[in-house]
Amino acid sequence: MSYSTLARLRKAPISGLVIALLAGGVPLAAGGTLITAALLLVPADLPTPSIPAENPITDAKRVLGKALFWDEQLSSDNTTSCGSCHMPEQGGSAPRTALHPGKDQTFGTSDDAVGSPGVRFSTAQGEFSPDPAFGFEVQATGRYSPSVIMAAFSPELFWDGRARDTFIDPQTGEVRSPVGAALESQAVGPPANSAEMAHAGRDWTQISAKLEVARPLALATNLPPDLASALSPGVDYPALFASAFGDPAINADRIAKALATYQRTLIADQTPWDRYVAGETTAMTPNQIDGLDAFVSGGCAVCHVEGTFGSDIYANIGVRPSSEDLGRQRVTGSPGDAGKFKTPSIRNVGLRSHFMHNGRFTTLSQVMRFYMQNNGAPERFEDNLDPTVAALTVPTFRFNAVVDFMRNALTDPRVAAAQFPFDRPTLFSERALSFAQPVAGTGIAGSGGFVPKIIAESPPMIGIDEFRLGLYDAPGGSSATLVASHLPPSGALVAPDMIFGPVSLPGSGAGEGYATVQFQVPLSLFNQGEVLFFQWQIADPAAPNGVAASQASRLTFFCPRGGCPVACDPDLNKDGNIDQTDVDFLLNIIAGGDNPDAIDPDFNKDGNADTSDIDALVNTLAGGGCP
Repeated sequence: MSYSTLARLRKAPISGLVIALLAGGVPLAAGGTLITAALLLVPADLPTPSIPAENPITDAKRVLGKALFWDEQLSSDNTTSCGSCHMPEQGGSAPRTALHPGKDQTFGTSDDAVGSPGVRFSTAQGEFSPDPAFGFEVQATGRYSPSVIMAAFSPELFWDGRARDTFIDPQTGEVRSPVGAALESQAVGPPANSAEMAHAGRDWTQISAKLEVARPLALATNLPPDLASALSPGVDYPALFASAFGDPAINADRIAKALATYQRTLIADQTPWDRYVAGETTAMTPNQIDGLDAFVSGGCAVCHVEGTFGSDIYANIGVRPSSEDLGRQRVTGSPGDAGKFKTPSIRNVGLRSHFMHNGRFTTLSQVMRFYMQNNGAPERFEDNLDPTVAALTVPTFRFNAVVDFMRNALTDPRVAAAQFPFDRPTLFSERALSFAQPVAGTGIAGSGGFVPKIIAESPPMIGIDEFRLGLYDAPGGSSATLVASHLPPSGALVAPDMIFGPVSLPGSGAGEGYATVQFQVPLSLFNQGEVLFFQWQIADPAAPNGVAASQASRLTFFCPRGGCPVACDPDLNKDGNIDQTDVDFLLNIIAGGDNPDAIDPDFNKDGNADTSDIDALVNTLAGGGCP
């Protein structure tokens, strides 16, 4: 053991976040309803995290932030949550990857980057539309997702640091927190980004309005104990916001503060290294101790500073030419910052599948060879290269020890096992194949040999307002119909018992036509477990019998977490009885009388409050179904 390693063996202080919480009077107790196990006395050699005075940590805010972070309904199409790209088991990064075409917007060239999958491009009306680079496929971010774990210690966030410590409310333009609020600034980016979570032009008024009526985590299963406890029956987002902020108002400022509060609790300070520096000399193996010493003496710790094992240093490490991605220069405008990116924390780096801002490498051994430029090293690009990188001096025979140290001694077992505070629900996207399955043997090619394609990834959840099915690779200028049936297809076609359309497709050539059908999924029309087969059928003289068709998709409709909503409540006057007094109550309101409980008089949901609502209510009281 070297002298430098021996000098670091000491009793570690209380976690900086614990100090901040104690100072704020936040109670700490075992269990899932308070900020608990992760924030007790643990071995940690960390600075105090940034907590803006305008956003003190409370448990109600943390729980709200955790629900928002993992709710796929925060995206415009209900397919992507913040957590979709930041899984703890992946070291706080993305479990799935997708290619981005890079600056030249052309796939298959040297500047392609590994990013994280987001959403398919759609218009402000929620209609699928071709993206110049991705067409109708799922878009990818231009950089690989950085970890959210340990983000509490950074004064600036994102690879280029564009999320500053001054938080400006995107809804009002007001400065909400002048310092220490990088996490708040970061939190408002993805939900409004049309590649990551949003349709084009999505704003925070729309996001807030959606949350006002959404059942929290309706698409999720296997909720962690703290979320399960907070989301008892009947608890909605307005109630969660009221608990966290004192009233039920939902807006961008509060969403950002809740998300930031949750992410500030994601501190991975129970690694073997933490126990080692706290005095547990056997917490790391001899090989890992040797790897730590080589890591420090070889210069790696200049940027990956012991403690957080990251830093606020922006460096150009030569992973690709600076011209492909200007990085920090896009924020500062300084040519000296060309190709520079923020130094990430390498805690839990052994859990990640890709490394560097563009995901260029897939193993830590590749990373070591790249930095040291020996033993078959990947090419390094020298323009604006940081001199610290050129000065690294880890000998080849110690590479394996350094990799062992990074992969194993810096992994918090709670992160690897997704345990509190890194626990999470199961997302719908992880179960999607159970509810939407392509049907083999279906589909008919049309003009140009194209088989039209169906987009069927919208969760078939009963009660959802934004259910949609898309079409592309169809003949432009033709007429298309979306058909559905309870019976499996016979041959290549679905025999319809429901029809949506027809719709006219834009374009004029083969493969240029596309369309979207959107509709609600009301309880009155769909049942739990109901199976429907959907298919697009297109009038196309070039197809057999004049009909081209997409592959069919088998969709199984399901109730949201907590069960399907009540179809309707005929007890309008809330007296506990369903009788003639409810009819009189509704009649009085429609006639212009008082509406003390602010009920919606449009009982049949046809957009008008009139005598047809009286008829619908009378029919329901007589034993008929909900309208």
